[in-house]
Amino acid sequence: MAATITPSLRSALERLKHAGSVNGLLLGWRRQILINLLPYEDFRAERALHMLLDAGGHFSSGGDREVKSYWFGFEGVFALALFHGESTLLILHTQAAEVDFLRSAATTFLDDTQLLVESVLQPGEEPVTQVLI
Repeated sequence: MAATITPSLRSALERLKHAGSVNGLLLGWRRQILINLLPYEDFRAERALHMLLDAGGHFSSGGDREVKSYWFGFEGVFALALFHGESTLLILHTQAAEVDFLRSAATTFLDDTQLLVESVLQPGEEPVTQVLI
């Protein structure tokens, strides 16, 4: 599946990467990395994805709340993690003031991503390339 949707998602992620002060992006589906645009090796990116998913599972384990995003601040960089369906997006950025803009853009991207993933998993009448147009 990843080979089918990666080119469309990669171009959309490249556009998102140029929105604001973004330093890196990571797109995951379930526990797999679809696209790694982080300035780190794949094994570190995979570890970050698994830690985010584990944290989301931990905080929503009560069943009455769903974690949709995290925002962490570190020295010199901020990390915004968003969850939508089975997709996870991690954004590293340097300007704290841009977090609302990035969250909005990333939410739109994840909505489109979910449509694309669903169209690959359940093929319909429309071709996959028309989903993100």
